[in-house]
Amino acid sequence: MAILSVILTGLAVGLLCHSYLHEKQRQAQRSSIKARLFTEAAPQKALPSFLEKLPFVSRVLWQKKRERTANSCEAELPRMFDIIAMGMHAGLSFDTSFGLYVHRFESELALLCRERFEIWERGLISRSEGLEQLASSVKLPLFDRFCRTASRSIRYGIPMAPLIKEYAEQSRKEYRNKQKELVLKAPVKMLLPTGVLILPAMMMLVIGPILLDVAGRMV
Repeated sequence: MAILSVILTGLAVGLLCHSYLHEKQRQAQRSSIKARLFTEAAPQKALPSFLEKLPFVSRVLWQKKRERTANSCEAELPRMFDIIAMGMHAGLSFDTSFGLYVHRFESELALLCRERFEIWERGLISRSEGLEQLASSVKLPLFDRFCRTASRSIRYGIPMAPLIKEYAEQSRKEYRNKQKELVLKAPVKMLLPTGVLILPAMMMLVIGPILLDVAGRMV
């Protein structure tokens, strides 16, 4: 009996040590992943050296790139919300529905979501942390609300599919209104090139023959 108790005690101590070392290893992996994710907020592609030396050029080009990425993600939001809502209406979980979108599309929003999704799917970070990092990367108010709603709904067991369907309609309406606003601004933006380039040429085309005719009569 004494030998059996010693063996059982040794096994228990070994299991405790193994679980402790395994947990320490996972914590180290999580901290390294978090450090890598936070450093990814910097520009991925460096500008040429001669552009970096010009004042404000690097900042302006990086801002333009961020605006293009934000516009692309905003245009993609309705499709993402529709796919997640349809998956959850069909009885799938949030992770499965989200995975359907991130693994079947190649848009900028899908690629951003895929990177974080694969990390929290492996258990290196929690779902809430992954959604928070996604919201900070995309930086769209509606997407930020979606991430906070998803975390809260999963935590408290609130039905999420109707809310995501409303987000899809809202994102589609906001994107349509934004495009209409850009179309209405186009004539105003065309005033300067019209006045500087086209109008002088038209004036020369109309008044030129009259001036030549007057000059010929004077001679």
